[in-house]
Amino acid sequence: MADNLVQRGGTWHVRFDIPKDVQTAFGNRKILSQSLGTGSRTEAMRLRLSVLSLWKTQVEEIRSQKLANGDKWRESLAQAAGDSRRTLTRKVNDALDGIQPLQQRGPEYMSSLLKALEPSFAVSMAEYIDAGIEPEAAAGIIELLKKELTTSGMESIGYHKQVHDALRDVRLRYAIEDHHLSASEASEAQVILTDPAAFKPKSPISKHMLDAWKAHLEHQLDSEKSRDAHISRIQRLSEYMTSEGKQLSFDTVHDFLESVSSARKTRQQYLWSGREFWQWACKYHSAFRDQFAKVNSPFEGHSLPKVGKASGESYVPFTATEVEHLHAKAMERGDIPLANLIVFGAFTGCRLEEMGRLKPEDTILKGGKPVGFKINEAKTSAGVRQVPIHPGLLPLYNHLCSQAEANDGFLFPGGNNKYGNRLDALSKRFGRLKKDYYSHLHTFHSIRKTVVTELHQRGVTMEILPFIVGHESKAFTLDVYSSGPSFKQKQAAIGKLKFSFAGILCVQ
Repeated sequence: MADNLVQRGGTWHVRFDIPKDVQTAFGNRKILSQSLGTGSRTEAMRLRLSVLSLWKTQVEEIRSQKLANGDKWRESLAQAAGDSRRTLTRKVNDALDGIQPLQQRGPEYMSSLLKALEPSFAVSMAEYIDAGIEPEAAAGIIELLKKELTTSGMESIGYHKQVHDALRDVRLRYAIEDHHLSASEASEAQVILTDPAAFKPKSPISKHMLDAWKAHLEHQLDSEKSRDAHISRIQRLSEYMTSEGKQLSFDTVHDFLESVSSARKTRQQYLWSGREFWQWACKYHSAFRDQFAKVNSPFEGHSLPKVGKASGESYVPFTATEVEHLHAKAMERGDIPLANLIVFGAFTGCRLEEMGRLKPEDTILKGGKPVGFKINEAKTSAGVRQVPIHPGLLPLYNHLCSQAEANDGFLFPGGNNKYGNRLDALSKRFGRLKKDYYSHLHTFHSIRKTVVTELHQRGVTMEILPFIVGHESKAFTLDVYSSGPSFKQKQAAIGKLKFSFAGILCVQ
């Protein structure tokens, strides 16, 4: 029956097997069948298509609704089960303590109360039957409710428990009907109603959402590393919510940040990713928007550390003498590429990966001789610049250019990681080298700070300094209206750097 057609008494019928996960939405039917009113198979083949399309659309709508609702039915059942348990506990405690305010008013009052409640009992019974409970069983629940009301003392405890159990079964029926629960989901609902602690809210941040956000970020951020960092942070938050059984809220984000780190900078990064995700999800993800659009962002308003180590410690520059010391130690270890990198960084102030991408063809020539080089790829637009070659660096620069063919065309040996960074290995070797002599606040980037400090202290002004190291000038007039200092001005400035490296031309 690949074509969904069956013939009965000369008339063709279209037949459709209802998927198990949505059968409750169709009154627990397993099959849908409809006469097509024709004995012609050709005509039946045509007519069946619109009927099948309607049924399939209904199935997808039900599935979409369930997907959009997510854990809402689980959450509501857990809430109802918890409330019911607390009510049962209170009633039992009242019975044990002899607190029976209704019964103490006398039999006449109880009789009039039951009479006044008859319309409500009738409505409840109709609702129970509508939920699929047999009329006899529904009547039994009503009788239990009446006995619970009219019985006092220790005898009432048994009725309290029976009413609790009966209403739990009613809630299960309602849940199956209202949320179109499959057989496995119905079993899960029964467990939650029996033990509300069994339900732990799942994160509203699904893998599908993260994949969609990642695709969005590809049009927003150039850096793959930044995009991956965003995804990783929000995925970690999602896993935390699932493992801890917590909802997405301000308190949850606060607790999560406490579990991640006490460092101000780290928390700022997580909050940044959270704000970006929240803004995207409330704008582009319909289910998330329906749930959270009217809720204040849980990533706003957090207080971050302002004092002490957790408030953040900035990397500090080396002194010129300390840079020379590191170069000497690299030479002692026989790590010539690292020694060359230290020299190059000290005489240029370039970022690590700016040096890692340099090729001989980036050289600026004057009269056939190298006088500088171009940074074509940088962290920011201000980083794309021309850097003069310090006279003390020239022999090493020429040597590195001559060896570039052995380094895949680059001045320094290295290899690409997933983000295209070439000098990870050299960076790690520098980290191990400096660790023996200097604090964790010293990194390779500290050499860049050394250059800025040395130039500033030697009289290089802010009209020139940012254009050498590739920073924004912070001056509106210069950034908007000036093309920057001349190459000759930058040559004069960078020539003020003074380092004493033993054997500047470091050749293996």
